[in-house]
Amino acid sequence: MSMIASDNGGQVIEKLENGVYTAVSSAIIDLGLQKNEQFKKIQRKFMMIWTIIGEEVEINGEKQPRTISKEYSFSLNEKSTLRKDLQAWRGVPFKEEELQGYDLTKILNKACQLQIILEEKNNKKYNNIAGIMSLPRGMKIEGIDNTYYFDMTNPETWSNYCKVPNWIQEKIKKAENLGSTGFDEYIEDYEEKIEEAKNKQEESKANANTEIIEPDDELPF
Repeated sequence: MSMIASDNGGQVIEKLENGVYTAVSSAIIDLGLQKNEQFKKIQRKFMMIWTIIGEEVEINGEKQPRTISKEYSFSLNEKSTLRKDLQAWRGVPFKEEELQGYDLTKILNKACQLQIILEEKNNKKYNNIAGIMSLPRGMKIEGIDNTYYFDMTNPETWSNYCKVPNWIQEKIKKAENLGSTGFDEYIEDYEEKIEEAKNKQEESKANANTEIIEPDDELPF
């Protein structure tokens, strides 16, 4: 199988106002086989992340590019959300041969316009993507650096797991095919290394904060 069709620590981040924003697809993240409890079915899912041009967010005192994401299934059937969004983004309908297997990495680092709305649920406000559109004729947007994709079935992409936001990592851990792909062992090793690095950092910090008292030569002992 292939790609064929940040944790903010609880910090409150100001939401975007309703409007149309220019964005570039910066990550495609395979979520594996996810179980839908409501409809009692299992589907392979992925998360698309866009970086919004000209918008930044401050996290722990550091300014970072603002991003937004949307979850899709790998289906390109006539009623699928993915097909509708990609056709609106590309500005042309899919050819029959493309519907037999479309490589999603083709849309990585490609620009579009996003209709973003501000919604409220359970007394919390959220930004959601209401629509995707191609760029206006004649408008050109350069690609961005540090784009990536992660495919659970392709070990060559597993090193990008460290770039995946924590909340998406938690979704990946729930994948039904985590064991069959062997990625469960990678996660275990990855988390052990993270914990080891954290412990070393805390140890170094503790040692740095330890006050060393020099002996007084006038003491009798």
